[in-house]
Amino acid sequence: MKPESDAYVIAESDLEIINALQLNPRASWTQLSSVLDMDSTTIARRWRRLVSNGHSWVNAVAIGRTHIFGYLLIRTTQDAVADVGERLSELACAYLLARTEGEYEYFVGVVAADQKSLDALVCEHLAADPGILSIRSRVGVKVYRDGFSWEPGALGQAGRAQLATAAAPADPTVFRESDGALLEALGRDGRASYARLAAICGTNETAIRRRLAQLTASRQLIFRCDVSQQAVGSPFEVIFDVAVDGSTDELGNLVSSWPEIRLLVATTGTANMLISVWLSSLAQSLVVEDRLRRIGSVRILDRRVSLYPMKRFGQLLGPSGVAEGHVPVAIWGAGDVIR
Repeated sequence: MKPESDAYVIAESDLEIINALQLNPRASWTQLSSVLDMDSTTIARRWRRLVSNGHSWVNAVAIGRTHIFGYLLIRTTQDAVADVGERLSELACAYLLARTEGEYEYFVGVVAADQKSLDALVCEHLAADPGILSIRSRVGVKVYRDGFSWEPGALGQAGRAQLATAAAPADPTVFRESDGALLEALGRDGRASYARLAAICGTNETAIRRRLAQLTASRQLIFRCDVSQQAVGSPFEVIFDVAVDGSTDELGNLVSSWPEIRLLVATTGTANMLISVWLSSLAQSLVVEDRLRRIGSVRILDRRVSLYPMKRFGQLLGPSGVAEGHVPVAIWGAGDVIR
């Protein structure tokens, strides 16, 4: 059942559960109970409610370690806005999608195997869409903050320390054809039990545990817990195109700690920094702009409001911002199971 009000905001205790799962997405309810002031049954019940309401979810993204990110602005014909959006939402390599106001109807984040694949995606596949009039593209150079690192800050240092997982050296493990069913299942439910995954994949729990450990240790498979904007009281998203005349590292390191920042990435082009913020009101965007302008080397070239965030790392979002479906993320041009 989806909540009726767009103004719905989750309880602080639910926010703590979400924050804990952002730190350790597959932590057991017992492990979470030792960190949170709740018993494991209560945590499990409250999580199921969050998932059923579409306000939070855990999924696994199989993008591997070798890829390139592209950020596109797409202009459509007037009569094809909705149809193009539908096709983009089903495009597996489009991991971010928002309908925006302004000169371009869509902002799209895509992932491709390499520069040649990104070129083919833009200049051959998307350019052939009869509803698309023009495309502006830029390439991601360095990510300072994204949805994987964003947190609501509901947990203290003690809880964070308990849930922290040690970073292991990346193994050279690669995807296999037999991983397809496992990746699809985890893309839909990153907290699916080993027993359920074994049943889906037609194998045993031991094999699933071993393969999952290999894929996560190699960083080929990344888990993420995300949340709807409405649930955290930030229903507005504004995307800034910023020109940094000095070091992007200096700006990135400074701005990445701002709580509003959802995406912060250095890119190619005159606007060499892309910044997305989540806000409780559009008026707050003026405050963010003022803070950015006070940094001497920064010029704001453009900004756009996300009217309808449609997709985040494979999770399809409805008009009210809650999760309503899933399209597995896949690298455009990859020659393996994640293509």
